[in-house]
Amino acid sequence: MTLQNGVRIYQFVRDRLDDQREEQHPHGHEAYVDAWRKAAGLSQDHATAVQNGDTDEAERALQELYAMADEWKHHPEYPAAPAVPPAA
Repeated sequence: MTLQNGVRIYQFVRDRLDDQREEQHPHGHEAYVDAWRKAAGLSQDHATAVQNGDTDEAERALQELYAMADEWKHHPEYPAAPAVPPAA
């Protein structure tokens, strides 16, 4: 679990949200802002958890970011999920 895992998926979600904003503005602006804030918050939660060594919280935030990104899973820039080491 590294900071880069969260940054990569957050940047992907942010870029797709920007694409949606351009397609839906002005009708989708409020929904865009709400989704952007959620993604930014999850990215921060992930970074904080990784820094604090809280792997459960880091994984939770990362999985929520991947859930947000799910609608774009066939996009060519979709980041691969990080490998999860086997439980010891």
